[in-house]
Parts: sequence; structure tokens; C-alpha cells
Amino acid sequence: MKPEDVKWSQWTRQMEHYLRLRSFPVGLKMLEDPAELEHNPWVRRTPEKLTFCQMITIVRTFDWTLGGTSDDLVPPICATMLGLAEVPEWVADGTMRNVVWLEKKQDAASCEAGIQRIPYGKYRAFLLAPTAYDPFIPDIVMLYGNPAQMSVLVNAIQFDQWERTVFYSVGESSCSDVIGRCFVDRVPALSIPCYGERRFGHAQDDELAMGLPSEDCARILKNLETLYKRGIRYPISQYGAQVSPFKALAAVYGFSESGSKAKP
Repeated sequence: MKPEDVKWSQWTRQMEHYLRLRSFPVGLKMLEDPAELEHNPWVRRTPEKLTFCQMITIVRTFDWTLGGTSDDLVPPICATMLGLAEVPEWVADGTMRNVVWLEKKQDAASCEAGIQRIPYGKYRAFLLAPTAYDPFIPDIVMLYGNPAQMSVLVNAIQFDQWERTVFYSVGESSCSDVIGRCFVDRVPALSIPCYGERRFGHAQDDELAMGLPSEDCARILKNLETLYKRGIRYPISQYGAQVSPFKALAAVYGFSESGSKAKP
């Protein structure tokens, strides 16, 4: 199903039902013309510069719609992640990241080169909003959940199009792993929120973050529904740690304690 054909409010409620999410899924839409910010009556502009992860947490917890340009973001990193600004030379050469995160400036420069960003030049503004209110057709949707919720979500991603799912972490700047990779490569992108997103963006100790391409969202929800009917649900019911699992496994797969296929 095309993103423009998805009823995003309905999609959100169903995702919340199957995954019991603690915060709203967040839609991101990149804009070529900043004037489009004025066309949405719900858009709020922050009174001071914030990090992008601060804006995400405002949207997913306050359920506000936010919009902005590079002028609304703390320089220099956030705007470059979204392709709203060029990477300064003192960032690209590793000078900034070498201060704290990496021992060698050469490694810091390699890290910057490996960080996936939305390419600079096309976009000049952005919109963020809970998908619960059908605010716009998002380019990507971001979800936050615990490892068990994300495990079920990965199962849904793989259900009808299996491939080994690969996730990345550049360390600090996890927005690159979630937003940059998802937006550019059009693949589901899971990562561990970084130190900065926990300090400023309030990501919690038990949370992981995932970006979903909007064109994949309807398929993933359908697969969640199918898996739910097959008994794959969140919260995951636990079997006794000291109880033989064979009865439970045999009920599903039909094999015996010897590992052979049980007779009908």
C-alpha cells in the first residue's frame, strides 16, 4: 500500500494495540520549501534552538507537531544529519569528535565519513508529528520500544520478505543509524539510542529506536496482525525456566522429545 493510501491514525492505533507502545510513533517529513511550514495550522516552532532528539521526544510524549529549519537546531550536527546544512570542516576532519568520543583524530574523521546523512542540498525544512493525527504523509516513521517489542517488530518486518536483518551503531549520533539510513536506503533501521539522545532527548534505559520507511508500514502492520493470530504477541508470555519446553514446542511444531517429527 502506498503511503498516501494509508490512514495513519488507524495504522497508529493498531500498532499501539499490537506492540503496546509507550509513546507515539513519530512521522518525519522533509520539505524543499520552508514556506510549507506555514500551511500546517498545528505546527509549533520552538522558542530556542534544540537538538533534533529533543524535538522527537517532545513530539512522541507531548503529542505536538513541530517544524523547523536549520536555524531551529543546535549546530553543527543535527542540521547536517537532516541534510539541511553542510558538514563543517572541523567536524569532517575529526576535530570535534576527537575531543570526547574517539582517541585518535583519524578515527574520528573516519567516523564522520561513515555517518549516514540525508544528502545536503534538496531539503530546507522538516516537519515532525505523531502519526496518530494524520498530520501529513510521512517520509519515515520512528518508533521507540523495549527489546521485546522490537524483536516482535523485526519478526513482522521479516515475515513475508525474509532476509537477515542488519543494524548499525556509529556510537554517538545514533540519529544517523535510525533516520539517515532509513531515509536514504529505504530500509527499516534499528539502533541503540546514543548518550546524547539519552541525555538531551530523554530516551530511556530500556528503549531502542527504529525508523520505518513509510512505504513499508502497511505491510509490517499486516504481518504483525498475522503473527498475533499465530500466537506471537507482546508482552511475550514466559514459560517456566525449570519446566521441560517440549509440550509447548510439540504443540506448535509437532516434534517429539527425541527431535523427530511426532506421529499424527
